[in-house]
Amino acid sequence: MLGVAMAPLAAMLGAASLSASAQEDVEESKVEETIIVTGSRIANANVMSPSPVTTVGAEQIQARGTVRVEDMLNTLPQVSPSEGSGRANEAAGTANVDLRGLGAERTLVLVDGRRMPYGSPISAPADLNQIPSMLVERVEVLTGGASAVYGADAVAGVVNFIMKDDFEGIMIDTQVGAFQTGNSNDMLERTLNASNQPVPGSTMDGESVDINVVFGMNGDDGRGNITGYFNWKKQNEVLQGERISSACALGYSDGVFSCGGSGTTFPGQFTSLGGGIAPFSFTLAEDGGIRDYDPSTDTYNYAPLNHFIRPNERYSFGAMGHYDVSDKVELYGSFAFTNDVTTAQIAPSGDFLQTNTINCDNPMLSDEQVQTICIDNGIDPNAADIADRTAALSIGRRNVEGGGRRNEIEHTSYRVVGGFRGDLDDVWSYDVFGQYAKVSYSDSAENFFNLDKLRNALEVRIDPETGEAACQVAIDGTDPTCAPYNIFELGGVTQEALDYIQSPGFREGEVTQEMFSAVLTGDMTQYGIATPWSETGLQVVFGAEYREEYLTQKNDALTREGKLGTARPDVEGGVNVYEFFTELQLPLVENRPGIDELAINGAYRYSDYYDTTGSQGTYALGLTYAPVPEYRFRAQFQRATRSPNPIELYSPQSPFEFTLPANANGLYDPCAGANPARSQTECARTGVTAAQYGNIADNPAAQFRNISGGNPNLDVEKSNTYTFGVVASPSFVPGLNLSVDYFNIEVEDFIGSIPEEESLNQCLTTGDEYFCGLINRGANGTLWAGDDAYVIATKLNTGSLKTSGVDVSASYNFDVASYGSVRVDYLATFLDTLDKEPLPGLDVIECAGYFASTNSSCGTSKPKYRHNLPVSWMTPWGDLTVRATWRHIGSVDLVGSNVDNVNTVLEARDYLDLSMKATVRDGVALRFGVNNVFDRNPPVSTNVGSAGGSFGNGNTFPQVYDALGRYMFAGVNVTF
Repeated sequence: MLGVAMAPLAAMLGAASLSASAQEDVEESKVEETIIVTGSRIANANVMSPSPVTTVGAEQIQARGTVRVEDMLNTLPQVSPSEGSGRANEAAGTANVDLRGLGAERTLVLVDGRRMPYGSPISAPADLNQIPSMLVERVEVLTGGASAVYGADAVAGVVNFIMKDDFEGIMIDTQVGAFQTGNSNDMLERTLNASNQPVPGSTMDGESVDINVVFGMNGDDGRGNITGYFNWKKQNEVLQGERISSACALGYSDGVFSCGGSGTTFPGQFTSLGGGIAPFSFTLAEDGGIRDYDPSTDTYNYAPLNHFIRPNERYSFGAMGHYDVSDKVELYGSFAFTNDVTTAQIAPSGDFLQTNTINCDNPMLSDEQVQTICIDNGIDPNAADIADRTAALSIGRRNVEGGGRRNEIEHTSYRVVGGFRGDLDDVWSYDVFGQYAKVSYSDSAENFFNLDKLRNALEVRIDPETGEAACQVAIDGTDPTCAPYNIFELGGVTQEALDYIQSPGFREGEVTQEMFSAVLTGDMTQYGIATPWSETGLQVVFGAEYREEYLTQKNDALTREGKLGTARPDVEGGVNVYEFFTELQLPLVENRPGIDELAINGAYRYSDYYDTTGSQGTYALGLTYAPVPEYRFRAQFQRATRSPNPIELYSPQSPFEFTLPANANGLYDPCAGANPARSQTECARTGVTAAQYGNIADNPAAQFRNISGGNPNLDVEKSNTYTFGVVASPSFVPGLNLSVDYFNIEVEDFIGSIPEEESLNQCLTTGDEYFCGLINRGANGTLWAGDDAYVIATKLNTGSLKTSGVDVSASYNFDVASYGSVRVDYLATFLDTLDKEPLPGLDVIECAGYFASTNSSCGTSKPKYRHNLPVSWMTPWGDLTVRATWRHIGSVDLVGSNVDNVNTVLEARDYLDLSMKATVRDGVALRFGVNNVFDRNPPVSTNVGSAGGSFGNGNTFPQVYDALGRYMFAGVNVTF
């Protein structure tokens, strides 16, 4: 009843392991004597997939009250939780699925067997927001790889959404939901109190409403159908400050958590980098003077304003239809439109150490500040030459007066499919279609600083005409609108200064897809092409495809030039590919003693990416063997290639932040401070001069700069996939279905980037010219102050990624006397290895059982064991079903750590979900549910991060754990 089981079992055993909602469809397809299994284009009742396919039925989607499809998929053990549309501050605003932890770009997403377009011009993986969840009949997840069948991007597998295309009548479905939590955690409450931070209490928030209308009609005596839909969804925001686990950016020392934060703080951190004395930092004192900056108490808690869930509103509508023109020709087509708007908010902007000088004749400086910044460093504020009045000063000052930085992100997508299919005769059938899709993207930013204007507003002198403090650019007439930005005294910032410094930003882009495909399928049985020991003959597929994908990204001038923070140049580029493919299945032996079925299958695809990576071949070989109908063994090998997509090739190369862990001396840069963690000889390899050694300022927030982005010289990835499994339905245990599958996947020439920390450590330790060439220290020796300080981390073909493990799927149905029936499902993954080799020859990073602060190493939690165990009770009282689900996520350790404590171990989590669905009268069904019934808090660590991003957010991984408390929902479904 639940709908989590193996599709091959369904084909072999009459759909015993599919959900009740999917059983009817499989039975209908058996009447038609054809079954299409994800992973093969062969349509025949005897076809069996040699790879494991997990099926999630519509019943299970509704049982979790899911309004975001990715939340449903992330509960599956085979899925490594990836980017979500609503739960990451700096993510692209799309929702992805990542099978096996190989990266979402290596999972191909299909709708009715046809690939979806790229999710966004800045994010290649398909956006699940474009899929109307209420129209999903079932989701088939193939985890053995299928590149030979479907093309590139199917290295890890395929997620195929099967839609309802034969609906008749009208259905209206409405659901409301909200999160509720007691915010109870004694340890974190003590942490917040110790730092004088607000402690959130019991709350209900994150309300959502989801309204769906589906309508359909059959016509012309059943020869055709048209089904349409409309969806509106609205999600309210949840801020990190409203959860006890994320109310502050956690720090950790001496066995206890503390509230840390950013060195870009309020009322500011002013770091003197002058040559007169060693670097030091000060802040403003309440009495108007200055005092030493204390990183244990003066950091800024940026967490409360960051989003856990973004506010979001989505409209989607579409239609699909098919019509039998004759017995040999069926026309079909579909149209889908989605508009999705979300607003991301993070902590206020500021001067993130982006200005590095100050004029010493600045009237905003107090006498004490002039002495400390200028005179003590040998700078005379009254020097005759104005150029000699400039002192080195890096400013980290948070714009609390201006409010949080906000990005309104909008995606608009169109997808049109049209084609015709049918039978040429009793042997051959065909399917020809064309597809066009476009995804438009826009990002409007507000409350960001214009760096040019910031520098103008800080260079202040006395206007000789008025005797008042004024910007130098206003005095000389270059920019009369400039207003002084007085951050050197408490309460000195004016609204006029904010109006001048803050500037809006905008970027937009689109990605288009054109695709044409023709497939010919044949059953060679009638031609006598069969073995002497089999009644079923050779099954073949021949096909050709052409696909063109193109992206553009455009920015306003300020964004393009990096005046609002990160420079993003305009880019455009595309990928074109011709492909020819074939597939075959040959039963060798059927219905013989000891061999109920023995069959081989294979697939081959030739691809020519003529504008980029050239031609390549992909192939797969499989074997299935059933000694008796109750047991079946299967194995497959796949050799796949993946050509880089346009985002990987052409994304702009821009500076972004990365973090470094603390060294033994408590600093982050191993060459910083008076007593650097590494020797002078080692630091010299990274560009540190003798004069700089011992005088380099560390970044107090552990935030350094890289240059990341695309690379038009990327080559193809190559991968090998092995799967072995057994499926069983033993007759001595009626109602039991079981499958066990081993997987082993290795990707070579993995498209990624070298972790900045790895590049730095390799240069320090070995002096290798390649790694040292990636390190560029600025004029003051730092890796963060100035445009000339960075580590190069652009896309390239790196080393390899390997993963292996075992999937187990079981279902058991039994009657409970006169009390109805019960179904127990068990779906688990035992992860054995997940190893990343940054570059050939470098040490392998073991990720199975670990987590990391950056995705370039291990990223989100990779537990060695996960399971999903639902129990469904189909009561005899009308159409009432009660379901309880136990979800388990195993514990993980911090990669590279040699100690176990509350900060380096994310403990295991067990969640209980309850739901109920009942038909109260004909055509009216109600459902209720609570996920995470016991309000389990997520595990937290300072090694996850609070600033937000695609992976870590709010001291935890919200795509992995239930970070918001219990989720309650109620829905009603009415059909006419």
